Amino acid sequence: VLRLHQLPPAAEAPLARIASTTDRLIEIMAALLFLSREDGKAPVETTRLDSLVMALIDDHQHLLEGKRAQFVVEALEPLTVNSPEAIARIVVGNLLRNAAENSYQGAIRVTLKGARLSIQDSGEGFDTVAAARRYTQALRQSAKQGGGQGLGLFLTRRGGERFGWTLAISSDPARGTLAEMTFGASRPS
Repeated sequence: VLRLHQLPPAAEAPLARIASTTDRLIEIMAALLFLSREDGKAPVETTRLDSLVMALIDDHQHLLEGKRAQFVVEALEPLTVNSPEAIARIVVGNLLRNAAENSYQGAIRVTLKGARLSIQDSGEGFDTVAAARRYTQALRQSAKQGGGQGLGLFLTRRGGERFGWTLAISSDPARGTLAEMTFGASRPS
């Protein structure tokens, strides 16, 4: 509706972000519906992960505005995964978002090599045991209040389980956090 009116140029970026967010919410709803199917009879779709990673890096650049951090693609080998694009978009997008939100300077290194996506942020790192405990508590509290905290990580974990992908997270205050997703049942493109 707003696009029907003459708006100042400064409104273009926020409107584009609103449109993009609306598209992502539609994808999340589709992913939730897909993941809710326990019969496994959904049609098999494939997604070119290398192309998707580049598009998602572009989509997440706004999270680095005002920071001295940037995404650095170190390797991007062609890879096709057996999943709907919406699921792959949510999984990879969540990992990129977490890295961008926790990095204030330096490189966020992105590598897609073999069947593994690695995202190394330049943040402060964290204690993984304490973080897991806080995450579980936040999910319980969020569920009681009807909130959506932790939905991205839940979808990442659930999507991974559904398609045989494994997520490993390691963190060190001196190096930041490394998230590695290994994609089972995938093939080089």
